[in-house]
Formats: sequence, structure tokens, C-alpha cells
Amino acid sequence: MSEDRIKDLIQFLNNRALNNSVRLAILLALYTFTEMTFSELLEYSRLQKSSLAMHIQVLEEEGFVVSQKKFTINGVRTFIKITDKGKEVIKEYLRLLEGLKEK
Repeated sequence: MSEDRIKDLIQFLNNRALNNSVRLAILLALYTFTEMTFSELLEYSRLQKSSLAMHIQVLEEEGFVVSQKKFTINGVRTFIKITDKGKEVIKEYLRLLEGLKEK
């Protein structure tokens, strides 16, 4: 039974957007906070701007997040928000992980 769960998890993570720990962490953060600024994600991840932008682009291409520039008191900021598809993916990921717990 556990062998099947491992296979399911491996198959699930075989998605281009999900087979990278940084992108998975970004999705988990957005699942928790729903929306974050690019600067906040930069601070949490400690990545280079170009690397973070590339990871967000991959997540956008898969339909897991959307980014939008908004005017704030501090100027224009880029906000990244998880989509319903992204939320469902994380729920499935957490369900698969939960299934691995020892009974």
C-alpha cells in the first residue's frame, strides 16, 4: 500500500512546475498567505531577482499563480497570487504526503 503512495507522489511531482523545491515552496507560501509581493517572496526565498522571476514564470505558465502590478503608497509593486488550480495542486500534494504517515 505504501509503495503505491510513493509511486503516486513521484508521478505527481513529475510536473515541470512541481519538480523543483523552490517552486513548491513558493506555492506553499502562497497557499498559506494567498497573495505576496515579489519583494516578500524575494526576502523569504533569498534568491536572485532573476531566479525568482523565472520560477514565478514557470508557475504562471502552469496556471498555478498569477502576477499583477498594483499601485501602492510605496509605488508600483508586483503581487503574486495563487490560483484555484494552484490551491488544488497543493491540497493534493498535502493529501499525498499525509498518506505517507505511519499508521
